[in-house]
Amino acid sequence: MPTEPKAEIKGLKAEGGFMFPLGENAKIGVAAPSGVVDPVMFAKGMARIRGVGWAVEADEAVLGAMRYLAGDEAVRKASLLRLARRQPDLIIAARGGYGAMRLLDHLSCEELAGLPLFMGFSDATALLVRLVGLGACAIHGPTVQALATASSETVDALAGLFTQGFFPSPLGAAWEALVPGEGGGVLTGGNLTTLAHLCGTPFQPDFSGCILALEDVHEAPYRMDRALTQMRLSGALSGVAGVMVGECLHCGETMARDAVFQDIFAPLGIPVVTGGRFGHGATNLPMLFGVRVELSSDTGFRYV
Repeated sequence: MPTEPKAEIKGLKAEGGFMFPLGENAKIGVAAPSGVVDPVMFAKGMARIRGVGWAVEADEAVLGAMRYLAGDEAVRKASLLRLARRQPDLIIAARGGYGAMRLLDHLSCEELAGLPLFMGFSDATALLVRLVGLGACAIHGPTVQALATASSETVDALAGLFTQGFFPSPLGAAWEALVPGEGGGVLTGGNLTTLAHLCGTPFQPDFSGCILALEDVHEAPYRMDRALTQMRLSGALSGVAGVMVGECLHCGETMARDAVFQDIFAPLGIPVVTGGRFGHGATNLPMLFGVRVELSSDTGFRYV
């Protein structure tokens, strides 16, 4: 039976230069790099951020729409860069959906590296892994719209991270090892389907020497197998040092999903653990991407 993971680590300094806590007077900006935002859910999410005492300001283009996107590429890019010029301490994605991939060839390396600390998940995975690849740090954590229905534990974890500098362990007490082993490397990853779609593009991530956090939603086990196989065949999984599986919401039977991860990763001889408390469910604990961590099938996860 796995040991209880450490609940939190304080005072971690990100390699990208960000220091937690952010400070009592920290400013948060909100941009919509992906899909159309639901105004009701967005307002609820903004209220929860303000409810814990944070000053938050949404860019003027957040509620824009072009079919399923929150505006065309020019609008969404301008929104991010406009926020960056205001120099907030953190930019949070308004929601996921789809669209962040379409920004990758519109944002230069200099523009991306010049962004403030960025937080999001799901479709925002495309931006998260790009930032990590450029040597920056980013937070895999809730979007504003997701905060509307997030658990109190998720909101408390964000408040603790931003105000006290506590990094909660992304593994719960009930985590299990799918493949034994131990490894260390830079934490990165995100939504499995989004990562697979990046393969074969100029923005295919290099995960060599990385601990990979993976989650997904509404994907049957065979489709998760297809995504992982695409990543394997493209070389994206070459050199991966370990895998931490988060919540795979509405993705079929647990045993079937676990078998997929075992089939793909057991031949690599790297640790694979499941039970990560991040993903599309109500509990989506923040993780700092771009810093070194250790993962063990015996002792779990820790920042180093």
